[in-house]
Amino acid sequence: MNITDYTLSPAVSGTARTSGGDIPYRFTFETARFTGGAEITAFCYLKEDAAPGRPVLFATNGGPGSSVAWLHLGLLGPKRVHMDDPVAPKTTPPFSLEDNPHCPLDLCDIVLMDPPGAGFSAAPDSEHQKDYFSVDGDAGAFALFIEEWLARHGRANSPIYFAAESYGTIRAPALMDALYGGPFASTKMLTALSFSGVLFLGTAFTTAATILQQPPCEESVRNLLSAAATTACHHPGRFPSPEAAADEAWAFAPRYLEALFKGSTLPEAERKAVAETVSRFTCIPAEKLLARGLRYKMDEYRKSVLPGEEVGAYDGRYRMAGSAVPGSVPFPGMTDTIADDPAMGRYCPSFSGGMAELKKAFNLPAKPYPLINLAVNSAWQYASSHPALGSLENAVRRSPDLKFFFGTGLYDLVTVAGNVRYTLAQSAIPMDRVTVREYRSGHMPYLG
Repeated sequence: MNITDYTLSPAVSGTARTSGGDIPYRFTFETARFTGGAEITAFCYLKEDAAPGRPVLFATNGGPGSSVAWLHLGLLGPKRVHMDDPVAPKTTPPFSLEDNPHCPLDLCDIVLMDPPGAGFSAAPDSEHQKDYFSVDGDAGAFALFIEEWLARHGRANSPIYFAAESYGTIRAPALMDALYGGPFASTKMLTALSFSGVLFLGTAFTTAATILQQPPCEESVRNLLSAAATTACHHPGRFPSPEAAADEAWAFAPRYLEALFKGSTLPEAERKAVAETVSRFTCIPAEKLLARGLRYKMDEYRKSVLPGEEVGAYDGRYRMAGSAVPGSVPFPGMTDTIADDPAMGRYCPSFSGGMAELKKAFNLPAKPYPLINLAVNSAWQYASSHPALGSLENAVRRSPDLKFFFGTGLYDLVTVAGNVRYTLAQSAIPMDRVTVREYRSGHMPYLG
């Protein structure tokens, strides 16, 4: 795997109107072409007349076949999607962009990257897919891109940061290994580059215990915190606040875990008491919980919290009436987990429309910009040479100044806040190197 060509578009000047002041910048769209035709493309925002050692923030979304549109137009770019009501956004044109006061361009330069096959980036040919569509191959490609970008822009002495969302939080630990390098790195090179900090949003590496070798814990217990917070959002009188509901559920978690451990040996009175408590958090009737060994599934919860409605998996604030009609061939009985999700089904059009506006503003390629390429997801190989948590533990061991930030939406019912709390509690990462924040939002904690 090598970079065979690198191009930059003509620079476009602009001004970011941020909470830290008006920041003049130049924008370039950059493309790295790799062996096998794969590309990584990047939207780059660089402050005009900046000091040579100014920090650089690199960012990707997830998928793994997702574009970076979400972070670009939701959090980090100078412009963000305009929504009159973020929890009930319009789904048809016209769409528009607005100034983003939270754009961090007053603090650092910003490089927003799309992986091979996502956004404007070309996918590898069929012969080379296996080289890129895997945890380690993907990380190796991004490491090569970041090294190339730093060299071309004369930024070898700039502190570098990485912001990752969803699958991007699985990419981040593997990228840290690849970027530093060594005999076991996917790049087979030692470059000794280290991030100064990593931001994890909608953290996915804490969700797939089997695939990613994370500490095991009962799913019903880990999910309870987010279920309780979402219940509080929709039933305000039940708890003092969503945060209070989340903390109460987390305090109950050890007792709940013990009850599940004891199973049929749990005394009947205690069994009923646990069922009543879980029912209060989840709105699932205690009788159903008792019949299922006190366990529940998140899909069941999403259809129980509001009678006759379903709340979003990616953001429990969103709601749709009834249930989606299942498909037939080739997935009988299944619904679309993206288009039919009450959250993703509502806010995706704003981001698609926003990217169309951005293309016009910066003379970007006049071709489609898919938000997610699900074919990449389907081809992905999740086996990795290092478990994600182990890579983070190794990184903080070798880099004493490295810091981590975890931002989680309390209403994220996919990558739940309880996973982050639990995984960090089981890790060897010093907690004085970690900042954790929980927000009244969903999988994209900056939305709404």
